[in-house]
Amino acid sequence: MHARSLTGHGPVGPAGLLVVVVVIVLSGLVGTGDTVQPQSTNAGVGLELVLERIGTVLEQVLPDGACRRDVNRTLEAARQREQWAVTMLDATVKFPDAIELGARDHLGSYDECLGTPVSDRASVRAHYCLARVSMVGFRVRPRTGRIDTTNTSSASVRWGVCVPTGCTERDVTRLLSGVSGYPVSGSVCQPSANRPTLSSVTGYDRMQIVSACVLVAFVLMVVFSTVYGVGGGAERKSECAGEKPPTGEAILRSFSAVDNLRKLVQLSKDDHGLGCINGIKALSMMFILGGHALVFMAGGPLLNPGFFHEQSQLLQNAFLLNSPLLVDTFLLLSGFLFARLLLLELDKRQGRLNFGLLYVFRYIRLTPAYLAVIALYATWLPRLGDGPLWQERIELEQQRCQQSWWLNVLYVNNYLGTDSVCMFQSWYLATDTQLFVLAPLLLYPMWRYGHRAALFLIGGVTGISILVPFYVTYTRQLDPTFMIFTDEVSDLQANDYFVNVYGKTHLRATAYLFGLLVGYLVHWMQIKNVRIGRRKLALCWIVSTVCGCSAMFSLTAFYTRLGTDNYLYNALYASLHRFGWSLSNGWLVLACVTGHGRTLKRFLSWRAFVPLSRLTYCAYLTNGLVELYLSASRRTPLYASIPTMTAECISHMILTFLLALLLCLMFESPIHGLEKILLSRFRPTHTGPGTREPETNSVSTNNTHSTSEEA
Repeated sequence: MHARSLTGHGPVGPAGLLVVVVVIVLSGLVGTGDTVQPQSTNAGVGLELVLERIGTVLEQVLPDGACRRDVNRTLEAARQREQWAVTMLDATVKFPDAIELGARDHLGSYDECLGTPVSDRASVRAHYCLARVSMVGFRVRPRTGRIDTTNTSSASVRWGVCVPTGCTERDVTRLLSGVSGYPVSGSVCQPSANRPTLSSVTGYDRMQIVSACVLVAFVLMVVFSTVYGVGGGAERKSECAGEKPPTGEAILRSFSAVDNLRKLVQLSKDDHGLGCINGIKALSMMFILGGHALVFMAGGPLLNPGFFHEQSQLLQNAFLLNSPLLVDTFLLLSGFLFARLLLLELDKRQGRLNFGLLYVFRYIRLTPAYLAVIALYATWLPRLGDGPLWQERIELEQQRCQQSWWLNVLYVNNYLGTDSVCMFQSWYLATDTQLFVLAPLLLYPMWRYGHRAALFLIGGVTGISILVPFYVTYTRQLDPTFMIFTDEVSDLQANDYFVNVYGKTHLRATAYLFGLLVGYLVHWMQIKNVRIGRRKLALCWIVSTVCGCSAMFSLTAFYTRLGTDNYLYNALYASLHRFGWSLSNGWLVLACVTGHGRTLKRFLSWRAFVPLSRLTYCAYLTNGLVELYLSASRRTPLYASIPTMTAECISHMILTFLLALLLCLMFESPIHGLEKILLSRFRPTHTGPGTREPETNSVSTNNTHSTSEEA
């Protein structure tokens, strides 16, 4: 290892004795008023040596200018033990620790730096900078990523420093390189004057004002509707008498928080056996949220990133690493519910169904809450917090949303503008919507031409959906699925697989097609009153369990000896693991809905799952906010362990569902109430026996995340 001496540039051990002296000095300082006095003579001598070293290097690496002048003032103030100068020194990282353990982010004390008191005698203000430093001579011992770097002779870290605002990023790079003796490739600084807060003196732009006005309008409507509903005795009497309230009153009551909370927790009719869907949705969403939390923690500041590599090689952790399969569960449920409800409507209406109206109501259902979250990303998000990583994460996300928000609301952002996607999880809504639009092209012929043609049609398309991922993965030499390595997930938009492969509809269609097939089979079995024998039932459970476990847990092989360099194995897994998982989940849905699940159905139909299942759409929208905020506002590296990861994941889930509840009461539930009112206006007043109208929301409840009464 190479370093420089305290008075020159000769090697004297790791980074010189400067680091040791600084640590000793700052541990021996105590504050008294505006000055800080050393507890011992040795500490005072050590500080003098440090200041002498910085002063010597300063003359050699910085030209005359504002930075050099302000640093000299800071050094002089530190010699006088003035509080503001010592605070700047205290907020700076003295020397990175746990480098050989893999720690990359050494952030110092961000808040202490930006809260440095201003000197009356020297107008020196502080700002916080993060520099990227190559620690030559250090070797990261545990493996932390896809590539084994344990044999390299240097480690790259980020080093937090607190310097005067007169220093530019180039000045910081030169100064830190000279003082530490290590190569510094660049620095990024955050001036204290630009610290983003809601009460910031900086003005508000037009979009922030518009979005704030819309939000206030919705809040006022919810408050007024809630107060009106609480005192609406006459309206309650009309409800008890079975009379429908006037349209205007119904519109007003649709914003009532009390009414919408009541709808959120109340049980619905289970005429078609769909109650078990609540449990599947709720449990799947919990594991998806846990997977998102782990991805953001893996890509954030960690003291021991090797922990993730060690845990990824354990079979029992595959269900968290393979959480994308749980998203396929939602695609399957979406296809199943759409097929089930659409086939019922085709039967009732004898094939006469307005598909255009179906698409319009789905768009109305999904977009308002979605647009509200996008608006928050694009306008107010940077003002909601701060931190050493805030600028590089939150402001970048804001730029992406300002650039590509319109692709999100058109639901094409999984194919267009993928280099700047707004909301990392928004690919799902685009994929689900595109499959929803295409689904009637399969469902109508399946309903029209009988079950043989239906099975042939859906079987052929599903076979193609299995072959396409194999071909794409093999020819493009891709990973078998989205792989979580700590050095590849710090920014998902910089991950090539996530941007160019992960959310593509033609690579994700298998689960949705299985959902259509299961929906058709359930419809046929319930009409024909088909029951499955015990032996066949046992065989189906065994096969589905083996397929599901194989699809989920075989991923561990790619994190261990098999690796990701055998592209034939990658292609086989990419094509077959979604098939196996969809087969397993499809059987679970079919068995529970048709009454072959028994104990499992009773558990999945548990009443506690009902509100959680109705919040899954809003939870999916708000989870990105939770993950971004918590990762960007982190002040210190996290020590990863099973207890800390578990506690973090649970807290992330709770925060996500709390925000989801707020979003649901503000936007999704009121819009759903308005949708029901609009649907009633499109109904004919008289219908024949063969064209009986659907229940209140059967046409519109094909979104698996909605708060509607689909189950």
